[in-house]
Amino acid sequence: MRKKALYLLIAFIAFILMLVAAQAVLKPEGVDRVEVLQNGWHVRYNQTEYDNIKLSSLRRLIGNGTFRGDKIVMTKKNVDFTALSDPTLMIETKFSAFVVSIDGREIEHKFLNHFKRNEFVGCERNFVNMPKMPGKHEISIELLVGENGAYNYFDAPVFGDYADLFMYGIYNNMFIFTISAFLVIFGFMFFIIALGFESNFPEIRMLMFSALLFIDLGVWFLTQFKLLDLFMDIGRRQTEVEYISLYLIVPLMYMVMGSMRNYLKKKRFLIFATMGTLISIFPIILHYIGKMHINQLLWIYQINALILIIFMLFMLFGDEKKRRISPSQRIQLAGQAMLGAAFVVNIFFYYLEVAGIMEQIMLSKKIVPMGALCMVFSTLVNYNIYISASYARKKEYQSLTHYAYADGLTDIPNRARLEKYIADISKKNVDFCIISIDLNGLKTINDVQGHLMGDKYIREFADILEEYAASKGFIARTGGDEFVAVLSGNNIERAERVIDDIKAALARLNQEDPELKRSAAFGYAYRHETDGSSWNDVYILADERMYKNKAFIKGE
Repeated sequence: MRKKALYLLIAFIAFILMLVAAQAVLKPEGVDRVEVLQNGWHVRYNQTEYDNIKLSSLRRLIGNGTFRGDKIVMTKKNVDFTALSDPTLMIETKFSAFVVSIDGREIEHKFLNHFKRNEFVGCERNFVNMPKMPGKHEISIELLVGENGAYNYFDAPVFGDYADLFMYGIYNNMFIFTISAFLVIFGFMFFIIALGFESNFPEIRMLMFSALLFIDLGVWFLTQFKLLDLFMDIGRRQTEVEYISLYLIVPLMYMVMGSMRNYLKKKRFLIFATMGTLISIFPIILHYIGKMHINQLLWIYQINALILIIFMLFMLFGDEKKRRISPSQRIQLAGQAMLGAAFVVNIFFYYLEVAGIMEQIMLSKKIVPMGALCMVFSTLVNYNIYISASYARKKEYQSLTHYAYADGLTDIPNRARLEKYIADISKKNVDFCIISIDLNGLKTINDVQGHLMGDKYIREFADILEEYAASKGFIARTGGDEFVAVLSGNNIERAERVIDDIKAALARLNQEDPELKRSAAFGYAYRHETDGSSWNDVYILADERMYKNKAFIKGE
């Protein structure tokens, strides 16, 4: 197990290094041509004006986060349009309507009606097409804030040709995009694989819920970093998808933990899981019935997530103390713990930003995707161990089944397996032929030449039977010197041919090894020769004919 876990860990580290290297090396052409408009802004915040400022310093100048109804007008002069064939401004708005103007002339506005009606306006990555014109011009961006705390820090607009801006948006978030796409695709494939197994096992239920969690996390990352709308038009619903996928993480985490440790049968766990799920779904319901915007109860969700983490640690610490956790489950739990710890770090830096102490560092934004990858790694290890254990159990079961249904001396099926086979085939309304076979002279060989020679006789005949009859039907050893072959389907009329082949093989063996005199008596019967109500009637009829053949051989 350790060796397999080590290989997966190496693959995991290689994957991360590959992502980092790809972003450092595979830099698209045109990314360097865009201009990040960070400096030289004139800003009017409500009635207060600030001149020649850096946007990343605006929060410190204002002294607080923004509130609903605030009006922010940002103006930058001398923006050069000359070299651009498709000039475009990319601005990230947060719960705001906006108006973009050039030289005092309005170019585009968005969400103004939604703002006036107090409807939900999410966080958007907006591409504003500018007119193609030479020279330098003044760009003005007016933000009408729709939510309290919308802007704790301000992202600088980016200016350039549309194609370059598009590649810039992907390149700057390549690490997140790759992880998100991996989680969605991996989660979907993993879910399909898990469906192929028996879902009543706790391990499989855990894998299924883990797969759904990975898909949900991938969607959340895509929407949180405003990447989904780069590839599909979802209107203004991206932020709604972001919060819904975020709120669903807690219920899915409860289900993963509950399935893995079989906590779903414990009353205390069900109470916490039910309450946690209701708290997560409650903001979604309030949002869609128009009572409250989906982001306004984020703080309750964050408390709910912290309760989940604490409760998970409490339950698992108790199980660990009682030695109820297997090594594979420890690996799975380590992955969940890393994801939980990543959430705690992310929440910590989020509130530092809300308080105006510092802007979220990139590590705090990427740490949750990294935590998700750690959980993927731990799930793969757990899955690998589960598959290995399942395969070992299957092999053991097959071995036990083989010993239960195989003849110990010849390794061909025994009487018990024969009875099961004929009982199964008798359920079908088809004809079949039973050949009853009895070795001649086995008792004499045992008495005169010894049981080792008698065993040799039996094994040699079993080999001949396998060679000339097994490919045409079912064979079995039913007693000391008794064998049976069952023919069905296209081979049902080949009984005489099979018997002749076996006799010829015995004759050749007698010539090659005259130490033993080998021969057998045969008798066969068809189902249609009896009333068909019992396969045993067919067997008895074949046995009677075999003994007649035996008597005939002795009388020769």
